[in-house]
Amino acid sequence: MDILRDPLTSFRTVFPRQLPEAATRVLHINQQLRKFERVPTQQQNKILARQLIHLLDHAKRHSPFWTERLANWAPRNQPLADILDQVQPLTRLELQSQFDRLSAKFPKRQALGITQGSTSGSTGVPVRFERCTKLYLPLYLSVGLLCSMWHQMDSMKPLGVIGSRCKDKDKALLGAPFRWLGPVAVGFERCTKDRDIADTYEYCAKRNPTYLQAGPTLLTSLARYALENGRSDLRPELAPTLGSVVTDEIRDIVRKGLGAKIIDRYSCEETGYIALQCPKHNHMHVISPVTMMEIVDENGAPCGPGKPGRVLITSMQSYAMPLIRYEIGDVAEWGEPCDCGITLPVIKKLWGRTRHLITTPDGQRTYARIYARDFDNIEGLLEYRFVLHQNAIIVAQLRVSEPSPAIAEAVTQRVQRALKYPYPVRVQFVQNIEWGSWKQDYFGVSDAPAPI
Repeated sequence: MDILRDPLTSFRTVFPRQLPEAATRVLHINQQLRKFERVPTQQQNKILARQLIHLLDHAKRHSPFWTERLANWAPRNQPLADILDQVQPLTRLELQSQFDRLSAKFPKRQALGITQGSTSGSTGVPVRFERCTKLYLPLYLSVGLLCSMWHQMDSMKPLGVIGSRCKDKDKALLGAPFRWLGPVAVGFERCTKDRDIADTYEYCAKRNPTYLQAGPTLLTSLARYALENGRSDLRPELAPTLGSVVTDEIRDIVRKGLGAKIIDRYSCEETGYIALQCPKHNHMHVISPVTMMEIVDENGAPCGPGKPGRVLITSMQSYAMPLIRYEIGDVAEWGEPCDCGITLPVIKKLWGRTRHLITTPDGQRTYARIYARDFDNIEGLLEYRFVLHQNAIIVAQLRVSEPSPAIAEAVTQRVQRALKYPYPVRVQFVQNIEWGSWKQDYFGVSDAPAPI
């Protein structure tokens, strides 16, 4: 459904332009977000509390799941923290198993353009959800515009977008909302599936866009290729990214290999944008009017700055299928208030997925993170992925220049050291890594037996 069409735009007016009704909505939302981002935190929370009360009231009246869960809740003016404390978190399993009961069947819902979506399935079982497109799309576009404003991105400079889910387009224009604001540069879109990194690098280098949008793993591979081959003909200024955690190491190698500054953005399929990188620092600010975020400990108590915990998110306009205090499966850590002038909550660090929190067979509780530095100097190792099966054995898929026992031994030693336990490692030399989804995660955990 294209909700951006408007008969007025068919006249192709040059100046002053007649924007479609949807465009004025997006720009107005963006203006409100720009004002909200500098409002004192206490006032922000009062506004969020009022919006949350409306969402909870709607959910209780129209969603069978929430009617039951909120049976003892009644709308009344309370501090935001007190309202949240009365609502039991929504688990991923509940979202997977109770799709129909979570759906809100309110009058004239179809007029809002109800659509269904699903996650990438990186955890093994995709999650389905519903959204009101006429509410979601203007919000999504407004936050995208906000990111470009924070980082002073110029729509007259070309953007290249690459990834496994992209289409091949040698000439691609920035879409809404940028095309409403004036002329836009010609960029490109390139699918990387079944293409090696050399092919992708050559294609991008010939066009050398000012901005290059890709996942952190793909950007890292391009940067490594440039460094290993002495190339400096692909030099984007900024590299907007989505999909997985951006570490300081990834930022460093992308800066060295491509000359680009990474602009990190935190999102999920279920809600869209959650947070954007600060215009001054590498940490992120939560776009709380769109997606409110909490970080809680194992007992459900709020975590303060510096203490990692489980992420709960509330999509503040999720009227089609209310996602309230939804446990997304991530681990994050709050930071102190920022000196950039933006008063939105600060995410100091995204640790990754909760499934990376493992207990080794000897009882150690550890967070499994595979860092690039652990494998940097293994000669001939091009790409890798590790999966811990049934907390008993690690399957290592390795793409190498030439298989050798030395590579297998070096990888085994280093992954055991990284996980702080001598798990047996089954090495598989492969032509291509079986990532399983568009989110390329170096380390995964599986309850399934290890494949032979």
